[in-house]
Amino acid sequence: MALTLAQEIARALRRPQTFVEQLANTDPLSLLAAAGQVFYVSDADQNDMVTGQTSFANTTPTFLLDVPRGTTAIPLFLGLNQAGTVAGADIAIITELDDVVRYASGGTAETIFNSRSHQRSTAESTFYSNPTAAAGYGVRTFGVQLAPDISPAEGAIYEVVWTPGGSLDFIDGPGAWNVFTYAGTTGPTWLWSAKWAEVPTAWLATVREYLGL
Repeated sequence: MALTLAQEIARALRRPQTFVEQLANTDPLSLLAAAGQVFYVSDADQNDMVTGQTSFANTTPTFLLDVPRGTTAIPLFLGLNQAGTVAGADIAIITELDDVVRYASGGTAETIFNSRSHQRSTAESTFYSNPTAAAGYGVRTFGVQLAPDISPAEGAIYEVVWTPGGSLDFIDGPGAWNVFTYAGTTGPTWLWSAKWAEVPTAWLATVREYLGL
């Protein structure tokens, strides 16, 4: 007699090794989360916001994930919701990956939380809001323009949610995940959060060998 999904999960939970093997075979990102290798970041207070820029400059990202040497970061989620003061013009949002150190100075090093509560492991990367970045260009991975609006009226688009499309991106440190947001005259204000996974880069050393490359 075939077991239901709930029965299979219950059986697996009674045998922890089996449960881990199932995650490894079917949902490796959840396995990383269970191992304490997935991290969230947002403002320290639940209702705090971050304001973006009034023009584009590659030295002034609104957000920057600084990935150190020896660590590989995997971006998983970015949520931006217009709130507070309405931006002064149409808003541009651009995300960028780079393979060099881009963090230069300043900004706020935001508090990072492990997605598995009470897990001791801490992130090796640092997530900044409104830092000064070193000038440079990586590769744009996402871009969108939307009208300034914080009204909940039907049809208003005031939220942007990014998740990976297709394959995952692996940022081997030193590297960076930059998020630029800007609007003329008055920068956009965001309720925001982000999420990524981290592994030691050494874990990936045999991938090409495994694939025969």
